[in-house]
Amino acid sequence: MPFLSCCLVVVVALLALVVPAELLALPLTEVATATRPDLVVDATWRLLPAAPGAFLALSATAGLAALGLTAHNAMVLRTQSVQQARDLEALQARERRLRLTVHEAEDGLLHLEPVRDARGDIIDFEIVEANARAGALLRREPLMLVGRRVRDTVGLSSDDELFRGLAAAVELGTVYRGERRVHPRYVATSWLLVRAVRVDQGLAVTLSDIAERKREARRLRRASLVDPLTSLVNRRGFLDIANEQLASARRLQQEAVLFYLDCDDFKGINDGFGHAVGDRALTEIARALRAALRETDVIARLGGDEFAVLALDTVGSCADTIRSRVNARLDALNRAHVLPASVSVTIGHVVIPATETRALADLLHEADCDLLHRKATRRIARKAMAAIMASPVAPRPRQSTRDRRRNASAAQTTSGNRPTNNAPIAA
Repeated sequence: MPFLSCCLVVVVALLALVVPAELLALPLTEVATATRPDLVVDATWRLLPAAPGAFLALSATAGLAALGLTAHNAMVLRTQSVQQARDLEALQARERRLRLTVHEAEDGLLHLEPVRDARGDIIDFEIVEANARAGALLRREPLMLVGRRVRDTVGLSSDDELFRGLAAAVELGTVYRGERRVHPRYVATSWLLVRAVRVDQGLAVTLSDIAERKREARRLRRASLVDPLTSLVNRRGFLDIANEQLASARRLQQEAVLFYLDCDDFKGINDGFGHAVGDRALTEIARALRAALRETDVIARLGGDEFAVLALDTVGSCADTIRSRVNARLDALNRAHVLPASVSVTIGHVVIPATETRALADLLHEADCDLLHRKATRRIARKAMAAIMASPVAPRPRQSTRDRRRNASAAQTTSGNRPTNNAPIAA
C-alpha cells in the first residue's frame, strides 16, 4: 500500500506539470458529465503537437504505475497463496490425526445416513463410514460395512426402541443414548452403550462395549444380596427374590409356605465355645437347610441366628413334612459330632394362599409370631417337666407290656417255690 500511494502521487504531479491550463480550466461539471466533449477533444488536439514529450512522459509514468501496481498485487497474491497452502497443510494434518484417532478409538464409530421411502419416512440407515473398533464389534471389516443397511447388520426391526431412537435423533435433532443387550449372532459382545447425535443429514453413532461393566455390576449386586458367611441370600436379597416369586405364584394360582427359623440357645453356643464355633454352627445349619429343601425354594439368612425359607408351589399340609426333614438333618448333624455342641432350631410358618394380598413384611411378622409361640410352648413344657421330676413323689415310670409279662412270670415262679398254708404238715 505505501508503494501504491507513492505511484499515485507521482502521476498527479506529472499531470499538473504537463497538462495545459486550458484543459485544467475546463469546468469540472462539464468534463465529469461529458456535456461538452468537444472542449476536451479540442484541448487534447492542441496539446499533442505542442508537447509530445509530455505525453511520452505521462505514458511512461502510467506504465510504471501499472507495473508497480501489478507487482504489488502479485506480492499480495503470493503471500495469500503461501498462507492458504500453510492453512491447507495444517488442516490436512489435523484431518489425518483425527482420522487416525477415530480409526484407533476404543469405541466403535459409525456414520449413518437415513434411507427414506417414497413418503419421506425413515425405513433404515446406511453405513457410510466405520472405524476398526466398529468393524470388530460387528464382526466385519470396516470397508465391508460401508454401504450395508443397519437393520440387516444388527438385526433391528422398525418397532425396536433403538431404531425409533435413531430416527428421532435425525428428525428432531435429539441426542440418543441407551444401553442395549445384543445377540452374539450379530455383535461380538453382550451389552452395548449406543450414543447418536445428528451431523448434517446423518448420524454420528458411538458403540461402547459395556459387557464387563454389566458383569461387574451383577457381581456387586450379587455380593450385596448374599450373606458372606453362609452363602445364602441376605435379608435384602430375600425380600427382592421372594416378592418376585410371590407375584409369579399369584399369577399361576399357586400356594406357598413361608418359614421363619431361629437357632435354639445360640447365645449359649457363642458364650460357651466361642464365636468361631457359633459361625460354624450357622454354616452347618445353612448346609442342612439346603439339603432338606428343594433348589426352587428361597433360603435366606435374615441376620444373626435367624433364617427364612419360602417354599413355592407347596400346600399348607406340607409344612410339617418340611419341618421334619429339617429336624432330621440337624439330628444327623448332631449324631456325627461335627460341632462340640448340639444345634436345633425352632420353626414357625405361615401358609400363603394364591389370593394373598398382604405384604411380605407382614407375612414374615406372622411367621415370626408363630415361631415365638412355639418357643414359648416348648419353654412351658420344659418347666413343667422339670417341676414334675423335682417333686418328692415322682411318678413311677411306665412299663411296657413285655416288661409287665416278664415281671408276672417271675412272680409266679417265686410263689410256686414257697409252701402254701394248705400244704400238710410233716410229722
